[in-house]
Amino acid sequence: WGNGVRTIIIVFCFFGLVACGGAQATTAPVGDPNAAQIGINPVMPAGESVQVGEVVPELSFELAGKTVRLSDFRGKTVVLNFWATWCGPCRLEMPDFQALSQSRSDVVFIGINKEENEQQVRTFAAEVGATFPLVLDRTGEILANFGVTIGLPTTYFIDKNGIIQKIHIQAITRSQLTQYLDELAAQGNGDQ
Repeated sequence: WGNGVRTIIIVFCFFGLVACGGAQATTAPVGDPNAAQIGINPVMPAGESVQVGEVVPELSFELAGKTVRLSDFRGKTVVLNFWATWCGPCRLEMPDFQALSQSRSDVVFIGINKEENEQQVRTFAAEVGATFPLVLDRTGEILANFGVTIGLPTTYFIDKNGIIQKIHIQAITRSQLTQYLDELAAQGNGDQ
């Protein structure tokens, strides 16, 4: 009886160690161009206005061990897309964001996920091919600060000076996305 119990305990310990090791394997190798960049611990001042025509509040998050701020991208258009893995329209538009993130060096795409975990986001990103930064808003605080309480997806277009120029609520088509980006690029060329 003693050897049997000992064997069972050893087997449980083995599977426990395997399970713990597997849980840590969610992070993709650094530099893998086909893996999503997962941003964590987003922070932004509460109560600041996020309306069209106003400067976007400073949003920061951790990405690959470094703090990234929206203000780091001044001089480029920023597309902030609020989404969730369970959102069908989000799934449809994500490949267009990915394609344009690869072809437009003047634009930075950042996805803000609504209250899901890293594994859900990584699985979704792999399914749709997204490799641009996807930030985990685990509490929903960032979405609430931006006024995104319902209506996913919602996309904010921020010009090179950090001014919110457009808010698009619902799925966006590739032609609409391209049109908005072209309009912001033309606007940027006019004020130089």
